Amino acid sequence: MTKMEYLFDWFKSICYSLRSCFILIFMLNVCFYGLAQESACTYSISGIVLDIETSDPVPFATVKLKETKKIVYTDDDGKFRIDGLCNQENTMLITCFGYTNLVCVGYHKNQESQYIYLSRKVVEFGSVTVKAGKKNEEGTLSISQFKVKKDEIKQDATKSLASLISEQEGISMVSAGSNVQLPVIHGLYGNRILVLNRGLKHGFQNWGTEHAPEIDVSSANSITVIKGAMGVRFGPEALGGTIIVEPNPLVLNDPFYLEVGSGFQTNGLGINSTFAVGEGFKKWSYFMNMGFTKIGDRNTPNYSLTNSGKEEKAIDAGVRYRHKKWDVRVLYGYFDQNLALLRSSIAESGNAFIQAVNSIEPTFIRPFSFDINEPSQLTMHQLAKTEVNWRYSDRGKLSFIVGAQLNEREEYDVRRDVELPIIDLDLVTSDYQLTWHHPNWLKLKGLVGIQTFRQKNENNPGTQTTPFIPNYISTRHSAFLIETRRFKKNMLEIGVRMDYESNSVAGRETNQDIFRDDFNFTNATASVGYVREISNNTTFRTNLGTAWRTPNMAELFSFGQHGFKSSFGLLRYYTNSEGELRTDRVIALNESNVAPERGYKFINELQITKKKHQHTLTAYSHYIENYIFDRPMAVIGTIRGPMPVFIFDQTNAFFIGTDYSWKSNWSKEITSITRLSYLLSWNSIRNETLINQPPASASYRITWNQGAFWKIKSSKWSVKASYTFSQFQAPRTISPEELINGLIELTPESEIFDFKDAPNGYFLLDISWRIKWNNFTASVSATNAMNANYRDYLNEMRYFADEPGRNILFTLNYSFKSTRPTNDELNK
Repeated sequence: MTKMEYLFDWFKSICYSLRSCFILIFMLNVCFYGLAQESACTYSISGIVLDIETSDPVPFATVKLKETKKIVYTDDDGKFRIDGLCNQENTMLITCFGYTNLVCVGYHKNQESQYIYLSRKVVEFGSVTVKAGKKNEEGTLSISQFKVKKDEIKQDATKSLASLISEQEGISMVSAGSNVQLPVIHGLYGNRILVLNRGLKHGFQNWGTEHAPEIDVSSANSITVIKGAMGVRFGPEALGGTIIVEPNPLVLNDPFYLEVGSGFQTNGLGINSTFAVGEGFKKWSYFMNMGFTKIGDRNTPNYSLTNSGKEEKAIDAGVRYRHKKWDVRVLYGYFDQNLALLRSSIAESGNAFIQAVNSIEPTFIRPFSFDINEPSQLTMHQLAKTEVNWRYSDRGKLSFIVGAQLNEREEYDVRRDVELPIIDLDLVTSDYQLTWHHPNWLKLKGLVGIQTFRQKNENNPGTQTTPFIPNYISTRHSAFLIETRRFKKNMLEIGVRMDYESNSVAGRETNQDIFRDDFNFTNATASVGYVREISNNTTFRTNLGTAWRTPNMAELFSFGQHGFKSSFGLLRYYTNSEGELRTDRVIALNESNVAPERGYKFINELQITKKKHQHTLTAYSHYIENYIFDRPMAVIGTIRGPMPVFIFDQTNAFFIGTDYSWKSNWSKEITSITRLSYLLSWNSIRNETLINQPPASASYRITWNQGAFWKIKSSKWSVKASYTFSQFQAPRTISPEELINGLIELTPESEIFDFKDAPNGYFLLDISWRIKWNNFTASVSATNAMNANYRDYLNEMRYFADEPGRNILFTLNYSFKSTRPTNDELNK
């Protein structure tokens, strides 16, 4: 190779090398430019959207960035996150149905989430008003439940609490005629069902089937029914379930509204009227509700139910004030009732009682009347509550509740001195609650609470009878903890509670000597629940809860006449050496075998939503140790005449059942819902059936939303068909004749029985039509439209009479809402 060729080759290699370098440099520049661009768009924004009034998460809110047009949605915890942003500062538009739109600036904060609060607003579409809803109570998320909304409640202002919710699967009612009705959840009732009225345990004479909660449901904003054991969250009486009656929410920035309603029903010639007014300002709000109902004697298809009318008066009011982090609410409620009990349930002789039970028609029938005569109940309930909420941080809240209730009850019977009550009781209830909703800690969300609950019951003198239950003071101190942890599509919920209860009792022996007893109970309860979102359309929830309940005073000390029967509590009777049942002395609790009830309930729910159909299947089992129940024992003579005798007994009981509902949207106008319920229960010690358990039932409701026509804004038709089966689990039957004539000898160890066979199954048809025109809403509804003759197994009056026949109810309501702008609109 010549020298020139060598230099040329060397120069060429240098050029190739330089070209490679230039290419490498160019590629590196491109990469560095890309990396620079990427590093400039690595910012993110995360936040939690909350309700400004409750600090509850707002799910499904839309978060939109003005600069990039990116859109995301908040999850169930109100959380959102947007990645890949090129600027540290971005403008966000946050919207959610039922809330005021919010524009704010979001900042990149190195994985820190900022809290964003939305204000509730009222959204109106014609005459339909929508407000942001209230989330479920902590500790209840894993338990099957349903809510009855205000619109459903207003359709019939005369209904009782039990009657209103009994249309749902798994819910029924036990009653003592048309006026005294108690809710039944999965076979349990009485003080195994806790009723929360305005956030307080409703303090009333909650014993027996003759006392119903004195609550004016027409003033309720909503009613939530929880079907599981809620002893951890709400206390011992929630062994069978919980009913939460929510008052007016006292919404701020709510225009002035006025509502007036009236109604007339054909069965009993009843009238009712309601009145409501309220308004919300920037920092405070108020409301007031009033109601009146008067109904005369009801009638069956064939005869009048003499002495079955009622009269009710109610007033509710509340005021709210909010200043910065403090929120104060004051509520007051007054409810007065005069309730008639069926006159034909009273017999003056043995033959008259036999005839009353065996007769097809009642033995005492008089012409229709509005008069309320003996037997009857006169009750008055007052409630006052103050609630103070302090939101000391974005996610932390302290709540303090003070409540007081006064319940006055007088019961009158057919006797010589009819002007004197046979039972005259005053019950004073005090309730103190302190709850801490703590900030998220270790990804746990929950609350810690303490409570002191006190009741003082006094018998007023002048009845000229031995008090049915004694005077007593009962005090309970409680503490509980509930925590929730969410992970992806799963949620775990756990809770524990401790209760200490002390009781001091003073009453009278049969010889009128005073007896006294003091006793205490201590118990721990727990629950664990799990929710799994199997898919976007399928959710499974399961809960295992324990609960306990101390025997109420009637179950322990009841003595003598109450309603159509005589009852004796667990400590008021014993069996002597000759095997005879005696009631001449009171047994001290520590000398007896009486123990508190302890329940273990396992409830599961599977909900599947596919296109236009939603299926919900609930299966449950409930084992209760020391289950207390009253059972027929005999027919004995009294001063008033022969009366059925019931005694309280204890055993272990097992309940197993299932509920099913199928909701269908066949079209935009036509919807339907099918409901089925079945319960099997038995005495697990004696392997025999229990008494007064709800039979299987099925119902189908179809609704046609006709829409607007002529001058009518909306029209809705509804038809409901239901069938209640005969209770094939009813105990054996022993007739009054066999008992009065002494043909059968019975002891507390004998197999349980009833005085009459369970009635046949029955079919009912209900029809309703509802229209809206301008500010008016009118409806016509017919219950038992086919005027069927039937008797309900869970109605104690089934021994003496049929259920009421066809009833047509006419209602007319007027609603006015001011057009004054809210503060948010004024600020714009």
